[in-house]
Amino acid sequence: MKQHRNIPLSIRLFLTALLAFAVVGWAHLWDQASVMANHTVFVEGEEDFDGDGRVGLEEDTDAPVDGVFGTLTAALAAANGGANQNGRVTIVTSGRFRESLLVTAANGNVVIEAAPGVDAIIEAVIPDAGRSSQFPNTTNATAQALPAIVVNGAANRVVVLRNLTIRNWLTGIQVNGASRVTIDNCRLDSNVNFGVDVTDSARVNISNSQVNGTGFRSGATGSFPTATNIPLPGTGVSFRGASRGAVYMSTITSSFAIGLANFTGATNNVTAQSVNLFDNAVDVEGVRIVQ
Repeated sequence: MKQHRNIPLSIRLFLTALLAFAVVGWAHLWDQASVMANHTVFVEGEEDFDGDGRVGLEEDTDAPVDGVFGTLTAALAAANGGANQNGRVTIVTSGRFRESLLVTAANGNVVIEAAPGVDAIIEAVIPDAGRSSQFPNTTNATAQALPAIVVNGAANRVVVLRNLTIRNWLTGIQVNGASRVTIDNCRLDSNVNFGVDVTDSARVNISNSQVNGTGFRSGATGSFPTATNIPLPGTGVSFRGASRGAVYMSTITSSFAIGLANFTGATNNVTAQSVNLFDNAVDVEGVRIVQ
């Protein structure tokens, strides 16, 4: 104590301030690290999963931060403990989501999935006014003119889409850039231009999935196909550019144009095994079929 009292007041004040600065700085770094962390967040469908009386947009911003969200858009973002394009987004109760998502995986790998037994529908048309109001930035008409999920990431990131139903969009899943994507146990129904469209140098594996009725849809943006509303092109699964991919244990049916198409110029770029192709205008083009 005598030694402490002998330290000049100015030095003691300086040391106290330095300690406080260090604590605040460490807390800031810890907070930044937690934002960047590869963690899991939950998304409610149309049920109150965490019992706090909030759903939808209200769940996105509730306090204290609990890692439970009401929309997929907020769950993917950084605010309020979101995944920040780095982590697992798990839908924990059944429901519809009228959201057009951009997945960049900018900060790490990203998984978007429905938990076992959960029916998660990324749906462009929600006629129910109460549920529809939870997605105020996208009306039924505008949603039907958008892709449901766009993945545009780097080659050193991996994106997994699992246990999702995607229906009534312009394109179900659009994969661009150098993205690496796994599509597993997904159902893509009644999307107009493509069920899945893979471009650039992307790599996509599709397994245990169904792509049905691409190019056939009735809704706020008109009925397809008609003389004036022609799908562009109405292909179930398409690979273009320098992309590569594989389709395994899946079904592609009732496409307006081609069921499974490879337009990369190299047959070996796209392989298919145990794929059921039925009732498409053209079942398959340019794809290497593996027995």
